[in-house]
Amino acid sequence: MSAGSVLIVCGKAEVARSMEAMLIKEGFYPVSCAHSANEARRQFFYIQPDLMIISTPLPDEPGIDLIFDAHEKTSAGIVVIARPDQLVNMQENLEKTGALILPKPINSLTLRQSARFALSVRNSMSQLKNERDDLKKRMNERKIIEQAKWLLVEKEMMSEPEALRHIQKKAMDLRLPQVQVAEEVIKKNK
Repeated sequence: MSAGSVLIVCGKAEVARSMEAMLIKEGFYPVSCAHSANEARRQFFYIQPDLMIISTPLPDEPGIDLIFDAHEKTSAGIVVIARPDQLVNMQENLEKTGALILPKPINSLTLRQSARFALSVRNSMSQLKNERDDLKKRMNERKIIEQAKWLLVEKEMMSEPEALRHIQKKAMDLRLPQVQVAEEVIKKNK
């Protein structure tokens, strides 16, 4: 069972290895580690992780900029592990990223549950984005068909139902999508 690919970003190699072993045991695969923000940026372009676990601060930066970059440039779920004195600041700054922010120290049960939750949220958001994109595409196609229909009404003196039926019939006869027939009508009548 593959739960998803993970990128662990942690300045302490021994902590990163411990998290890596636990996540692999839980079915996450592949699991990669980066020990600085810059190394993480290089990696997330190549591996496109499903989940990022970022333990802040990092050796080369506090980690907030990396979290914003990960949010903007990947579709990964993000779990941030921060010092207790940084939690409020992190929550205020990262609210729009949807990152799950947890206090240090973190036990393995909390990390496992948080990783699964972040991955679940990521998958739900990805599904919603796909549905939104599909709906946009269908709406754009509908606009093109409507434009072609009204061009036929205006230029060919067809009634509205006749124009729509003309597009539908031609699409069936030519075994083409209606939108493609509509695009040809628009080209011809412009």
